[in-house]
Amino acid sequence: MDGSAAIVMGATTAAPLPADAPLSPTSPTTTATAAAALLHLAVPRLRALLTHSLQKPTLLSAHDHITTTPPLQDFLLAAWLALLLLALRAAAERALLPPLTRCLARATNRAKPSSPSSSAAAFAVLDSAWIAVFAVALTGMAWWVVLTDNGGCTPWSTAACFAGWPHHPVAPCQRWYMVLAFSYYLYELLGLAVGVGTRLKADMVAHHFATMALIVIAYPTTLERMSVMWQALFDLSNPILHSAKALHASGLKQLEGVKWALFNLFALTFLLCRVIGGPISILWPSFTIAKEVLPASYCHVCWGLEIFVYVLQLVWFYKIVEIATKGDKAVPAKVVPCKEE
Repeated sequence: MDGSAAIVMGATTAAPLPADAPLSPTSPTTTATAAAALLHLAVPRLRALLTHSLQKPTLLSAHDHITTTPPLQDFLLAAWLALLLLALRAAAERALLPPLTRCLARATNRAKPSSPSSSAAAFAVLDSAWIAVFAVALTGMAWWVVLTDNGGCTPWSTAACFAGWPHHPVAPCQRWYMVLAFSYYLYELLGLAVGVGTRLKADMVAHHFATMALIVIAYPTTLERMSVMWQALFDLSNPILHSAKALHASGLKQLEGVKWALFNLFALTFLLCRVIGGPISILWPSFTIAKEVLPASYCHVCWGLEIFVYVLQLVWFYKIVEIATKGDKAVPAKVVPCKEE
């Protein structure tokens, strides 16, 4: 299985320019400068929105449970958070890529730090580490909500996800999580459009749009319980995958064992939470319990999106098995679910 190390974490299609590259209109330096200006403009507006969110029930509230329908206006906050993440990512690339490139070149005896291979490796490490950090935060928050304030809706107790609908009290932590998760998906899509951050593949773009659509459908219809539970279950494997990808991209031979241990743990978690857990905790209650409670118009749209997302999981798991069994001969320069070409 050692031979599959070259494809376990994939390769990026576009590496950042080396530290001594001349400035161009599309260089990371120019992008980061523009992002800094955007950050300067966005922070006051974000502060104002956060203030309103603590004062007005029409936005996110830090007070007790509410029983009114959460407004889609909350996603204005998600848009500003996505822009803030975009600016922070651009600033991180500008500040961290040059020293990281030099450090990896010395540690791995690669070519000169200014070479494309060194820059690509540094970008891949930063990208995977960035995703892993946010994945840990969002997944941890999702599970905290599921276990403490999700109306008893868990992967092992799905009847509570729909019981008493539509009279579900919606907790502020449920709303916060859904808005934050939406903002991260939106940030990645915006980053793809402007050339900052993760290079999403077509299947990941489709996944993001489908998941964001499900969040938007669930939010004003008080289906937060199922939405948060689903995200918590499916996202459990994400921090493990991207930690393994960061280790692979670093090229540090002494960490090969740790990398493969993480990859195997990721594959097992993916199998249990997505491939097996998806039908049991998501599809089955959606096609049985939900149809007895929800209007048909909700069910049909959600069923289509859920099936689409689950089919993606099966495709990704097939490629994971290929990598585990065939090594370098499996899928050239790809890992699943991988965000880079």
